[in-house]
Amino acid sequence: MSYGVLCTFDLKGASSTDYQNAYADLEKLGLHKAQDNSGGGKTVIPTTTVLGSYNGPSAAAIRDDVRTKIKAAFSARGFRSEIFVVVGGTDWTWGSQTS
Repeated sequence: MSYGVLCTFDLKGASSTDYQNAYADLEKLGLHKAQDNSGGGKTVIPTTTVLGSYNGPSAAAIRDDVRTKIKAAFSARGFRSEIFVVVGGTDWTWGSQTS
């Protein structure tokens, strides 16, 4: 089953290079700052938030797997972080608006 995964994070005392490295690690896990949209372009998600699509047996299993992988990637770089992961089920969607 396909699930949408949203992660928002904060790196403590991090530099802009640290954030670039964090985004590169998250890209490797299938979590992206910009998403294809229905208009044929890309929508950039607000800072320190990434989104991806995963297949797995349950939302809880995917949440635990993705969260563990993010923590491992950030720990490998010596980051101190806060990580928040949300997983949506079969009818997941997203939307964007600017003001």
